[in-house]
Formats: sequence, C-alpha cells, structure tokens
Amino acid sequence: MPSTLAQFRTRIAARLVDASNAVWSTTTLDEALLTALHDYSRVHPNTTETVITLPGDGREIALSALTGLLDVSEVWWPYDSTPAEETWPPNRVGGFRLWWDLGSPVLFLDTADNDQPQLNDELRLWYSLLHTIQNLDSGAITTVRPDHESGLVTGAAAYAALSETVDQVGQVHIDPDETKTLQTWGAARLVEFNAWLETLRAQSARSGKPWADQGWRLDKWDTSNP
Repeated sequence: MPSTLAQFRTRIAARLVDASNAVWSTTTLDEALLTALHDYSRVHPNTTETVITLPGDGREIALSALTGLLDVSEVWWPYDSTPAEETWPPNRVGGFRLWWDLGSPVLFLDTADNDQPQLNDELRLWYSLLHTIQNLDSGAITTVRPDHESGLVTGAAAYAALSETVDQVGQVHIDPDETKTLQTWGAARLVEFNAWLETLRAQSARSGKPWADQGWRLDKWDTSNP
C-alpha cells in the first residue's frame, strides 16, 4: 500500500536519526518532502486522461476545468467515446500547443488542412499533474509508486538536512564542525537523489511510443462532423 504523510515523516525522521523530532519539526519535514515531491513530479509526472465535449467551435480550447493540469502530452481528435467498433490507429493531432491565459491553461490545435473542432465534438487528451501524498498539502491519495518511496525519503532528508544548516548559523556548538558535517551529509544525499531522478528520466525516455502510426489526417473532402 502507498504510504501516507505520517509514514513518510517516520521514515524521513529515521533517516535523519531524529525519531522524536527533537531537531527537525514535522513542518520542516513536510516542506522538505513537498520539495522532493515536486522534483520527482517533473521527472516522473503523474499522468491521467480524459474526454472533453467541446463547448463551441474553434482551435483554442480552455482546459481550466482540469484541476492541477501542468502539461498535455497527447491529443486525439476527432474522437468518438462510444464507437460501434474501435478506430485504430487513433486520430492523433499532429501539432498542438499549451499556453496560459492569466494562469488558466488553453490548448491550441494545429490541425491538417486548417480544419477545426466543432461544437459538441469529443476530444481525448492525456495530461500531467503533480504527484500527491495523502494528507500532505491537502492530498487525498498517494500517487507515488511504492518502489519510488525510498528515493523520495532520500530527497526529503537531504532538503531537511540542508535547511537545518541555515538554522544553525550563528549558534554556539560543542563540535565546531557540526554544521559543516551536516551540510556535507545533506549535499551528498542530494547528489544521490538527483542521480536517482536522472535514472528515472532515462528509463522514461526509453519507453517509446505505444504506437508507430500517426493516425489518419483529414483531407479537403473530410469534416470532423458526421
């Protein structure tokens, strides 16, 4: 089962040898975990798909209803969610661009022969959003793969350790090298975390596309409507 925030806190505190949170508060651990989670999301994004019924004609499609959307990776149009039989290869849009209008995402389709979507057309798209951890920053569920949790713990421990070096500036220490040792440890864990992220990035790049075709394009005799 994916871990909750409380379980992540326990593991990060154990990695820092601070089970009682005497040095690192849960607030500090949560911020460190959230930072590591955002790094992870950029390399190994949380993806989902949906079908949209278009509210009007045009190539510019507002996506503000898709909460948390960060990027769009794939678009199928024309699309029929209830076909008598499967259409394959899919009608992949050859070119599209995501832009932001006052903070709201807008999808622009660059379609063949200048054809454009019409009112009540269906469009299927795949998009990415941030990963979440249950109870962290209002997260409802944990979307991180269970086998990736240890990597996140390493990243969060690194960020927490480095934040503590800032807190210790100006304090009197019995061991004059304490802050330097903590900084060295945190920096080493951050290197380890970033190396793991690069491994994930490389694995993702090798996955390839699930199909080899580009689908069919509309010609001058075709229309997107029946």
